[in-house]
Amino acid sequence: MLTAAIKTATRTAIKACGGLDSISRAVRVGITQLSDYCNREKASVVPVDVAVELDKEAQEPLILSVMAQAEGFALVPVKFGNGLLPHDMGKFAKATSEVLQKGFESMADGNVDVQEAHEILTYAQRARTSLHHIEATAHKIIADGKPLQVNVADGASAS
Repeated sequence: MLTAAIKTATRTAIKACGGLDSISRAVRVGITQLSDYCNREKASVVPVDVAVELDKEAQEPLILSVMAQAEGFALVPVKFGNGLLPHDMGKFAKATSEVLQKGFESMADGNVDVQEAHEILTYAQRARTSLHHIEATAHKIIADGKPLQVNVADGASAS
């Protein structure tokens, strides 16, 4: 079932990058191979170097977080930058909503299968990443000892 989860994450990353045509120019493999990496009927799985490039282009570790989960790990960003607090809070709200929605959908038939559990973990990782961004911003405000100016109208924040 791990292969299926990686293929789903690969499909999600390719979609986030604008589709097969758009992303094929940014990675070392062509459209046909990328398509095979998403196809559960094909044996091939996205190689790590291509997964890294797809995740970088998607601006989110979609594939690598599934790989980490398979080994019992969770990814945690090491750099956060200044962050946009309202934006991060919105991403957190969306991600936690998706975790709950996927969880309820998974339980609708009375059980949660392995693929559904992988999907729940994927959404949970997104929520965790957003929460880490929020925490980093709050710690920066505390460490700097000054408020963060937030323009609620357009969601921007400035230090």
